[in-house]
Amino acid sequence: MKKLALFLAVILVASCCSFAMAEDKTEISYTSWALAEESLVPIYGGAVEAFMEDNPDVVVDYSRTNPYADYLTQLKKDAGARTAPYVAHIKAEWLPELLELGVVKDIRPYISEEVIADYTEATIAAVTEGDAMVAMPWFGNSYALYVNTALMAQANIENMPTTWDELLEDARKIAALGDDIYGLAIPNSNGVEAGEGYNILPVLWAYGADWNHFNTEEAVKAFQCIKDLIDEGVSTTVGNSFKDLRRLFGEGKIGFYWDLEATIKTAATAAENEEEFYKNFAAIEIPGTKAYAINHFLVVFDNAPDEAMPAIGRFLEYMSGSKVIDIYYKGGQGKVSGRASVNPQVFVDVSETTQAYVDAMTHANPLPIDIHFMELETKVVDALTMLAQGTSAEDAAAALQEAFDDVYDE
Repeated sequence: MKKLALFLAVILVASCCSFAMAEDKTEISYTSWALAEESLVPIYGGAVEAFMEDNPDVVVDYSRTNPYADYLTQLKKDAGARTAPYVAHIKAEWLPELLELGVVKDIRPYISEEVIADYTEATIAAVTEGDAMVAMPWFGNSYALYVNTALMAQANIENMPTTWDELLEDARKIAALGDDIYGLAIPNSNGVEAGEGYNILPVLWAYGADWNHFNTEEAVKAFQCIKDLIDEGVSTTVGNSFKDLRRLFGEGKIGFYWDLEATIKTAATAAENEEEFYKNFAAIEIPGTKAYAINHFLVVFDNAPDEAMPAIGRFLEYMSGSKVIDIYYKGGQGKVSGRASVNPQVFVDVSETTQAYVDAMTHANPLPIDIHFMELETKVVDALTMLAQGTSAEDAAAALQEAFDDVYDE
């Protein structure tokens, strides 16, 4: 009887200890639009699971999400109602809208000096508002040029283009192979997908133009280049989204266009023979210009309780570290960390394709971050539609400058 009593006492103590341990766990919540895509859950959810494995005192709920098309709208609604997940994945250009709503929490007290020093001053400045650090720089991804080497061979092109003029020359040679073959496609969907207008940035930069001044000689040259490509049938007509172009590239109908590393496999699924697709695929930095970097942040909403913030700080540091970036790399996501110490640990002995994306990210220009950027980029799409419908490059550039002035005068 005494042994039984002792055994029960031990069980009771163990149960109490287990209950206490469970009670000591901090619960936080996290969301990303990537979690709405079934194929990405093992990667993005896998990163969260790795954090919980290494931090057993923290439980992360990542069950709430929305598809990309609805993600930002719902996130702003939830944040305004103080019901949002504590931590959210956002694009850098969304941050001004969230700051204007006043729903973002200062994370500076919870991020170590060592981690902050791992970023450049410019990177930290981009997420600083006054004395507050309003977002955690997470990762960036950039665009590289998809190349169909089989079409290059058919057009008797022996070497990869190394300048913008060479790219245009080669694109015209490839387009001459057939009426349904395009040399250089420039993505633009006229509103079918979000974030299409800024795909012309590499063209603008190739001519020395920039995002802020469209009614200039340099910008007009860039617009004339796009118009000529469309008029000559070298580029697809305005209206092709990335989804369309991935399919056409996979079908062997496009020689060159820029896209993400993560979507190579999407293009491959459109190919009649995937093995042949990869045999004839290459990726290089866009010659004669720069790609643009789409930077991603993690923000913490002000409904996150103060007592959860130390755990959230650990989560933010972990998600920006080498283990998570390595999970994304091995998942084919093409994400490059903003932290100086991380990339050398992850991108070792990588493929030529991955190296092209790492190099592109290193040289890329960031997208503008301001409250009007997303509105303005839709105006760019309108200007491109004008070009395709016969408007001159001068008139399209002037119309776009007028729209720019109207947006920024508000």
